[in-house]
Amino acid sequence: MKELKRIGPMSAGKISGVISAVFGVIAGLILALFAGALGEPFLGGNWFVQLIGLTLIYAIGGFVGGVIYAALYNLVAGWVGGVQIELDDA
Repeated sequence: MKELKRIGPMSAGKISGVISAVFGVIAGLILALFAGALGEPFLGGNWFVQLIGLTLIYAIGGFVGGVIYAALYNLVAGWVGGVQIELDDA
């Protein structure tokens, strides 16, 4: 067994931000489809601009959340120990 003692906050933030941006695109497309069915873009305005805006909001939120989560993990792992993982030599 190996123990994950520390997570790099910036690294976690980047990964979380990119994953969240993908979810933002998916959510934006779904929102655009429903808004198109209703005959107008969500909250009025251009649906493409809203798609980009929603993607950026998700990405920024994911980045900030990833940094905070990694920093909290590092703090708590220092008190109680890190997550134990089993690795296989492939």
